Amino acid sequence: MVFSASDPAQTRLAISLEENRTLKGRLEANENTANANTIQYHHRMSLIDQQLKDALALSRQAIANVSQTARLEERLLVLEEDCAESRSTVASLKLEIKTLKESHKSEVEDLTEIHELEEKVKENNKMMKDNLDRLTHLTLMLQPLWRRMLLDAARKKIYEALQKCDWKEVRAEYSPDGQLLRQLRAKDVHLTRRALELIWDGKMFRAAGNDAAHDAPAAEVRLGVTSVGGSNREAFDDIYIFVYGSAAEIEE
Repeated sequence: MVFSASDPAQTRLAISLEENRTLKGRLEANENTANANTIQYHHRMSLIDQQLKDALALSRQAIANVSQTARLEERLLVLEEDCAESRSTVASLKLEIKTLKESHKSEVEDLTEIHELEEKVKENNKMMKDNLDRLTHLTLMLQPLWRRMLLDAARKKIYEALQKCDWKEVRAEYSPDGQLLRQLRAKDVHLTRRALELIWDGKMFRAAGNDAAHDAPAAEVRLGVTSVGGSNREAFDDIYIFVYGSAAEIEE
């Protein structure tokens, strides 16, 4: 639109319209700027809101981590206490194991000593058995000798009672019948007929002891008498009493 410069009213109107257009342009520009600012504001607020949410999540995570850390610390304390107790238990067990090892060592030594003693006892038992066997064999060998010695001692007592020098004088002067028996009873020597017969002759018993004749105590002669069996036992008992003055009983 073109206005005449001579018309002031038109000029003012034109100026007013131009100003309005300018103002409208400014308003539009301001509105656009405001819209842009609003969009930027909303975008920034959205970012801030997200940042706040992230910060809140981190805070919550941090709180959870703190709680978990506290629980872990409590558990760690419990574990440390358990470890301390376990170390104490291990130390006690080590000491007990050491004591048991020492005790076991001592028991092994004692057991070894016991085994050695058992072996010695076995050796001693074997030696004692061997000695007993030899003693038994020797006893069996000596029993005839002791019986022979008993007969010799009886002969000695008879010729001493008859006041003879030896047994040969008795055999030369007397016979093994009632004559000698009566003479002995007159001297207070009481022997049975069978006992006197054994003293007078007794070849079987005398021959068995001829190879090892020597003196022996009454205790050994007693064993020789008590081992006799049959009818000769009573005669040997009678002779033993005649020689030693007591019965040939085995001592307990």
